[in-house]
Amino acid sequence: MSFNLRNSATGVLLVGSLLIAAVALGIATEGQNVISISGKVDYSLDYSPQIDVNVNQYETIGTNNASLGFMLHFEWRDWRDSSVRRELARNASFQVVRIFSDCVEPCTNWNDTTHSGTFSWTRVDSLVQRIYEIGAEPIVALGFCDSEGLVLPPGMKLNPTTGLPYPESFAAYCREWVRHFKTTGYPVKYYEIINEAWFYFYPSWTWYETKANYFLQLFNTCYNAMHAENPNVMIGNDASLFSKFLNFWKTKGGKLDILTFHKYDSWGISYPDTQGLDSAERKYFDPTYDGLHLTIAEARQLWGARLPAIATEANWGATYSKGTDPRIQKVIGAVWTALVLRGCILSDVNYMCYYSFSSSKSSAISRLPQGYGFGLINEDNNQPWYPYYVLKMVGTNLAVGDPIVTSTSSSTSIRTLAWIHQNKMNLLVISRTNQPTAINSQGFEGQITFQKIDDTVSWETPTIQAGTLRTGEVLQLKGYGVILFQTDI
Repeated sequence: MSFNLRNSATGVLLVGSLLIAAVALGIATEGQNVISISGKVDYSLDYSPQIDVNVNQYETIGTNNASLGFMLHFEWRDWRDSSVRRELARNASFQVVRIFSDCVEPCTNWNDTTHSGTFSWTRVDSLVQRIYEIGAEPIVALGFCDSEGLVLPPGMKLNPTTGLPYPESFAAYCREWVRHFKTTGYPVKYYEIINEAWFYFYPSWTWYETKANYFLQLFNTCYNAMHAENPNVMIGNDASLFSKFLNFWKTKGGKLDILTFHKYDSWGISYPDTQGLDSAERKYFDPTYDGLHLTIAEARQLWGARLPAIATEANWGATYSKGTDPRIQKVIGAVWTALVLRGCILSDVNYMCYYSFSSSKSSAISRLPQGYGFGLINEDNNQPWYPYYVLKMVGTNLAVGDPIVTSTSSSTSIRTLAWIHQNKMNLLVISRTNQPTAINSQGFEGQITFQKIDDTVSWETPTIQAGTLRTGEVLQLKGYGVILFQTDI
């Protein structure tokens, strides 16, 4: 079976007008964050501009290895204690949850001389248990660094020569985490050694080789100690896709089990839409993007092995000094999310973790004029924003091992991704343009269902619009948008 989504070139009529009319006539219903659009709505009207999208279920181009996840940062406690938020995570079929050791710090006092400390694991265990309960597994970042410096366990000292913790001491601390999970029976597998340590050895793209050597010694010491405790753990560092770093790491004998990286594509509120969306599709995926970053394929080729790849942080925007970017939770943020997810799937990434699960305008990180923080969920009312719905839309209809099939678009502003899951053909359509476009489905037998996100429904009260189509009926996107079409095969 093939999808053929076509349009001609006559007048434009936005589906928002149809939706208003349908509600007035009582033929559109709303419930549990989904607006169902009745088949009585006339989708057969002609729209402009119109796009052709084709899918060939008989031409397999790959196999999906990607699953979804999210980051818990300041909101970890609220997520752990909220059955509503945990259920939202479960309902989206998230498979991994990344946490910071310093947020749930179990060490109450560390002694660098004895390489030992006093631990209370209650917070860690309660959080990890909740993660497993939703069907996910943890990724633990041991140690924290950002532009403001390093955060270490209480009592642990920095080596004045290196500006890092003493390798044997920090390795003993990391080993305690592995030993604890082995003792308690939690099969925690994925670890990173010091979040964004590149702020230490590669700040603002200035390479400090002496510092890189210091970090390599620290990392390898931790790696060896953790593997001595449990040879099954997999350890990485989020600088893995920096070309300078990975070449150095390979040459100097650095160790890695996984390639981890952070995916941010907008660096300020004034950053243009087009640049953010272009970076979404190209950074880490397109070898011509720049000379600073490797693609997943290039990193694996350089390393000489297919290491699992994990985007341990991902978000449209990364900065908050003047307020978080308000586009994060808008439809363009949903489009960015869909584009990055598409890139991860096509580039054989194993996990994409969205940063972060929840935030609100009143939270400390976004108590500035713009933005609602970085979250998928609004903490003020526990309601999802649009990027959550994209992840749920895909996450509940995609599994590891699903065949990816050929799909094409006649428009350079429309991206597609198609796969087969449980005897259903799935076609993801992503609009990069803020202009209205129309999609006319042809060449089908039977009924097509759809889930849609666009500005027909305000981002402040986001919902999925859902309905059915028959051959010849059209579907309108009001500018930026994401659609998932499905049909039985």
